Amino acid sequence: MTRGRLVVMTALCSLFVTQGSGQGTEPTLEDSMKSIANALNDRGKISWTEELPEVFGVSYTITSSLSEVKADATACSVSWKGVYTSSDDKLIETYLLKLAMVSGVRVQPYSEYRKSQAAQKVEISPETYVVLIKNDDPLAKHREFYHKNKLKSEPESPDDQEARVLMPDEQTANRLRDAILRVSKFCAAKKSDP
Repeated sequence: MTRGRLVVMTALCSLFVTQGSGQGTEPTLEDSMKSIANALNDRGKISWTEELPEVFGVSYTITSSLSEVKADATACSVSWKGVYTSSDDKLIETYLLKLAMVSGVRVQPYSEYRKSQAAQKVEISPETYVVLIKNDDPLAKHREFYHKNKLKSEPESPDDQEARVLMPDEQTANRLRDAILRVSKFCAAKKSDP
């Protein structure tokens, strides 16, 4: 066997060993929980403009930030606070998501989501993506609405089974979706074990 052939065969063998050793290794629960927390913490502030063309072209810019992100591998839970501000208004939503209770996660362009929620036509620019997390049970969720820094409505805890978090692009939203689905399956299996 020539020296050149030996080098090629050695390289191929090491490639197969490297690929084979990576197959079947799933990330741990702790690693997956960290990836969820990192995706939420690293998102930073995002802004988009919503225009209501049917209401004399009214438009407003919304800025969203996330804080107080906690991922607890022991409890299989993730919590966060989402703050949405627009001129004089502010909405604060806090979520505690029990991952064993997640029944589905989907990613949707925010413009489509808003069309299903609004009575008027809404145009979004730039497009953002919403990760919608469906739960089997009502979520631990809290909502407060402020106008000119004054609490406009009593804090409420809606009886809701869907959490939402906005992401700046589809790829990041899909990565978050995949991580939540992976962890929720692990947490559900862990919960059902005696």
